[in-house]
Amino acid sequence: MPPLQIEQEIELLAEARLQNHPTPFFYASRNVLKKNYELFTNLFDNSEIYYALKANSDPKILTYLDSLECGFEAASWFEVEILLNLGVSPNKIVYGTSIKPAEHIRLCHEAGIKRFAADSKEELDKLAKYAPGSKVYIRTIVDDAGSVFMMSERFGAPVSMVKDLVVYAKHLGLKTYGLSFYVGSQATDEHMWANGVHTVTPIIEALYEEGITLEVLNIGGGFPVRYDNHAQPPRLHDIVVATHNALHKLPYSLKIIMEPGRGIVATSTVLVAEVIARNDRAGKPWLCLDAGIYNALYEAMIHQGSTGFPVYPLNPPTDDVETQKFTLAGPTGDSLDIISRDVILPAYTDVGDRLLFENAGAYSLALASRFNGFPEPQLYIGD
Repeated sequence: MPPLQIEQEIELLAEARLQNHPTPFFYASRNVLKKNYELFTNLFDNSEIYYALKANSDPKILTYLDSLECGFEAASWFEVEILLNLGVSPNKIVYGTSIKPAEHIRLCHEAGIKRFAADSKEELDKLAKYAPGSKVYIRTIVDDAGSVFMMSERFGAPVSMVKDLVVYAKHLGLKTYGLSFYVGSQATDEHMWANGVHTVTPIIEALYEEGITLEVLNIGGGFPVRYDNHAQPPRLHDIVVATHNALHKLPYSLKIIMEPGRGIVATSTVLVAEVIARNDRAGKPWLCLDAGIYNALYEAMIHQGSTGFPVYPLNPPTDDVETQKFTLAGPTGDSLDIISRDVILPAYTDVGDRLLFENAGAYSLALASRFNGFPEPQLYIGD
């Protein structure tokens, strides 16, 4: 784990332990958000950061990132509307998903959004009709088999089609802005972005030979975070070195766009939940909490990556105490509402005790539902 993340975690945990809000609640740190954002801004020369709204669209987080001059990647008119209502300039927004309702394209174009993704002729036809003259980047498929969450089955044009799509976009009067690729979410190999660059390099060379130059290369997100089941993710330094080496082989320099969501917001936020029941099942101790996979930690579900969030007592004991392995479950009446098994906690942990989940900022509140009526936790933000 990079030393910077260790420092952030210590700082954030100390802040969170001072909070006395009703549980469950999320607590985010502006200081950690700023450090994460600034870290990404310094990875490449001539680069821009567009935070992926899907990771966490809480207005408090978005407002603070906007104050840092961060850009935003939206995947629907609904997300764009959130940003516009917060006063975010349309010039700081890209519509990054390659499949869009025509009405969303029209509304975004009328609101001043000028940059859109596409991965098919049909999508380019829609953009030409509802957002004429817009800047378009063509999204291509790259190998994302090394990521926890893969996207290539649903999104991206085959590499063999990308050059023709760029030429077709130009024919339609759209501006040939660039290319994009996404290596999936929570990538496990530091070479995945470099491999993506290698994939698109022949396309950029072929277009250049025909007199078509591009402005940007969007390398997406996927930058990983430490979880209990992914304790040694690729180091950001190693990702950047490999990607730099690949970029040097391009025929000319392009602006680099990154769309980190998890990479910016995950480590900025913790979840605090309270034990509402303790019992034994099949001879093993279980703790039921007031937050579970439906209203707070959806990615912990086995079908969603089985993300293992580091979890501790909110107020850890000062002396060595006996520990025990627990199964943690949520408050709903559904059998799938199991957060984690074999979590080591003090053996005395019981009803009324509070637990703290680290790195809970990404795809937690954004995916929360009111299943069985249990409300989503509030998010509080501090320095």
